[in-house]
Amino acid sequence: MLPYLRHHSDHDTNKRRPMEFNQIIEAMGDVSDLAVHDVAIKFWIPQPVADALHEIKAIRGESVSEILRVFFLGHCYGFYFQQAIVAQHPELVRDSFNLRADIPASLRRSNNQEDESNQKKRITVYYVPELGKNTAPMKVWLPKRLRNDLEILAKHANLKLSNYIREIVISRVFGHGTLPMRPKMLEALPTEAAEDWADGKDVPWREVSPEERFDEDVIRSETREVL
Repeated sequence: MLPYLRHHSDHDTNKRRPMEFNQIIEAMGDVSDLAVHDVAIKFWIPQPVADALHEIKAIRGESVSEILRVFFLGHCYGFYFQQAIVAQHPELVRDSFNLRADIPASLRRSNNQEDESNQKKRITVYYVPELGKNTAPMKVWLPKRLRNDLEILAKHANLKLSNYIREIVISRVFGHGTLPMRPKMLEALPTEAAEDWADGKDVPWREVSPEERFDEDVIRSETREVL
């Protein structure tokens, strides 16, 4: 953790001194823990942002989760660190399904499978949380260290973590210059369930087509057999 992300009491503020550049890099210490994506964060974003992320995913050939991890690393630790560390250790942002024990095995199989024993066809039905009009659910697995540092920054901004992360994603995708246009450009009508879902509470879910699937992590699936 960078020193300025640690909690300080008010009387410590005047004792702080500006850090030299090499001190900032050295302060990161061992970053091997950033390669373990062991905690999940959930938030919603306006549909236009989700659509843009989907296009970025196609252009870059990376998953949405990988793109978001790059966003969050740069936001917390700076563009220099994010570029340098990802260049040296690309595994820090890559997906690692073996670290996610709670993800259903059905998500790692193909959509349609043939049951040779009884000639029935397996189909997977996908669901996403019902969050309201023009909203898209997002769930990304992060290193615990990164998640905790985002939480500290959110508290400094007097925002809930899910709200803070949503602002990071919107500003990274469309830029800070979109701020005056956001009410019209990014209009969303989230329901109360949107924040409940981000807080880990039970909410209604709706069925979606395979084409509507956006990020595998937010999908709840059921495998059914049909004749």
